Amino acid sequence: MDNCLIHLNCQKSDFTLWLNKKMLKKYLYMMKKTLFSTLLLSIIISFTTSLYAQSIDLIKRLDQKSLHIVAHRGAHLEQPENSIAAIEEAIRQGVSVVEVDVRATKDGVLVLMHDKTLNRTTTGEGEVSKHTFNEIRQLRLRTKANGEASEYAVPTLEEALRVAKGKIIVDLDFKEDRKELIEKTYDLVEKEGMEDEVLFFLYDYKDMPRIYKLNPKVTLFPRARSMNDLNAILKMKITSIVHLDESFTDTKRLDSMRQQGIYFWMNSLGEYDDKAGQEGEDIYRSFLEKYPFVRLIQTDYPNLWQEVLKRF
Repeated sequence: MDNCLIHLNCQKSDFTLWLNKKMLKKYLYMMKKTLFSTLLLSIIISFTTSLYAQSIDLIKRLDQKSLHIVAHRGAHLEQPENSIAAIEEAIRQGVSVVEVDVRATKDGVLVLMHDKTLNRTTTGEGEVSKHTFNEIRQLRLRTKANGEASEYAVPTLEEALRVAKGKIIVDLDFKEDRKELIEKTYDLVEKEGMEDEVLFFLYDYKDMPRIYKLNPKVTLFPRARSMNDLNAILKMKITSIVHLDESFTDTKRLDSMRQQGIYFWMNSLGEYDDKAGQEGEDIYRSFLEKYPFVRLIQTDYPNLWQEVLKRF
């Protein structure tokens, strides 16, 4: 009987040893796989950032997640658009990027304002560029378009950058007609130490070489309206972040570019956002199915998109 127990214990010991070895092999395999994936990601990041003249730190930040949500004009359904409160709300909701619009007052102060006039979003009237900053500072932002006055004043770009610093990437949509003020915008970004936390949007990619020279540390972010535009943008080797519209449907080719480290930005503004507002966030799944190559999504409903990403 004792011999049988000894024999049985030996078998158990051998089995335990075999099992531990098997588990160890599996663990080492998983570690190697994880290490390889991490190494491969590092190589892609390094390769992409070495190819394109842009902020390495910003690209590393974007590579932490496969999808990023952009709050259009801040979280403006909860707070006045382009307000400090809307930026803070976007940060609270946990989105990656906040988009703001930049204009300048008569005396050249850079402020956040989408429209050319003050009428829709403030208690004032007339063109932004026809009023001094002191005059505009006396106004109040409206809670919503043409709505009641809020407690918030029109913020300066400087104030917005300081609130966002270290918390959220800022997409600067430069709406000002006086293009010479782009240099002033760049100077402000540099002054606030935000070169690695800002995207500068361009409506015409052909402006890239000229604006790039102002400060190569700032990441440019142009719009492509066709595959020819996209190819021309990437050929410049200035940026790997490109805004696409719904006309881009070559999924296989675009997904291949994504795998090579190109970051595509698309908007769910309009039809998708409207349906999500009425029917819920499930409509966004069809957006992702149609545009699987997207990496950054600009929306009026960042809170709904965040719910989608929790289950993604």
